[in-house]
Formats: sequence, C-alpha cells, structure tokens
Amino acid sequence: MPTSVIIEDEPSARETLRNLLSQHCPQVTVKGEAHNVESGIDCINRCRPDIVFLDIEMPDGTGFDLITKLPSVDFNVIFTTAHSSYAIQAFRYSATHYLLKPIIPDELKEAVDKASEKLHAKEIAEQMRKLIYSLSDLNKPDNLVLSTISSITVVRQSEIIMCRSDRNYTTFFLEDGNEITVSKTLKEYETLLSAKNFFRPHRQYIVNVNHIKSFQRSNGKMIKLTRDLEAPVSMRKYDQLMELLMHL
Repeated sequence: MPTSVIIEDEPSARETLRNLLSQHCPQVTVKGEAHNVESGIDCINRCRPDIVFLDIEMPDGTGFDLITKLPSVDFNVIFTTAHSSYAIQAFRYSATHYLLKPIIPDELKEAVDKASEKLHAKEIAEQMRKLIYSLSDLNKPDNLVLSTISSITVVRQSEIIMCRSDRNYTTFFLEDGNEITVSKTLKEYETLLSAKNFFRPHRQYIVNVNHIKSFQRSNGKMIKLTRDLEAPVSMRKYDQLMELLMHL
C-alpha cells in the first residue's frame, strides 16, 4: 500500500484532501502533514513517503522551492493548486501529476493511480529535472512550427486564435485568416501551447483566451472568438471557464 504526506499551508485544505483520500483512495496511507516548505522537507525526510501531495504557494516559498532544496527525489509528486493557469504547461511537459482545487474525486483517483505505478528513482528524477527546466523557460517567447506536406510555417502563439481536432489531425486558425492543418493530435500541441494563454474548453478545441470576445451561456454554451470563430464548452469545463473569464 502506498504511503503519502500532505504539504499544504491551509488546515482546511489538508483536512479536505485527507478526507477525499480516505473516501476515494483508501489504499493510500497518510503518514504525515506539513504546512510550509521547511516543515515539508522535515516531513518527507521523516516519513519517506511514496507520494507527496504538494501545494504550490506557501508562506515561506513554493512547492518548486521545496523540490529544488532536496538532495534527491525518490517519491512521486502530485502538485495541488488553485490557479488553473499557473505552471500547468510545465506539469504537462514534465509528465508531472497535478490537481486543480477544488479537487474532484475522479481526478484525484486518476492522479493517485498514475503516481502509484512503480517508477524507478531515475525516472522520477528525470521528471523533476524536466519540470524545473520547463519552469525556468515559462516566460520566454515561444514560436510554433506547423509542418504540412507542402510547407513549414512558423507562427507566434499569439497569432493562433483556435485549434480544432479531427482525430489525428489538428487545424490552426490564425489571425491573418489562414487555416493550417497538420497531421498531429490536439493533445500533442496542448503540451506546447502556453497554459497562461490557452484553454481547452472541449476535447476537440483549444482557444487562445486573448481572442475570446464573449461566451454564450444558452444555445449550446459557445465561446465567441475573433474572426467570428466559435468553440463549444463541455459541461466538465464550464466551471473552469467561468473562473478564467472572471480573471481576464
């Protein structure tokens, strides 16, 4: 049975996660809890957990600070955050597990199942290396190379209004009116697009939040974008979209 520790500065959040684990992941034993970076390091060294549930923002630093202060990482990390855009790109790039607050039981179970899979210490260390590297690169401008049979086009992410999936193909709708279809899945590009500027409201669509003009609550829940483009919103993503729109 995997063991775990919870590192989270809010007592209520620790209690909520502990209860969710008890109800939905009873195979996970919580061996300890901590409220900041310093106490979290002590807790990890003392308990030697298989899984660490790690808050990102804490009074004396971040969860990333905690990771970089450890001499080695031989446990799986599941980051928890209330900020839907904060460092998500880095998590995706490094294949690191993360949960958005409020935590959904099904997503918790999925993260625990993945983290419970036995990984070698070398693989976990590589995940953390990729995570730290990606975090250091988040603020750099990023171009995307779109390759088709007839051309290779370099576009700025800011030029992309929307991406639409059609099985193993993805179509990019650009500011200048061009539409470029490439033979890669939407999921592959989701890992490359800035999580700060892009949102996936539906399994077939990713939209640039800077191109959102309005949101139609009725008639199918539809995002209206520049160039008169539209993207549907699934019920599962509705609450995340509402939070996103409140902070634009």
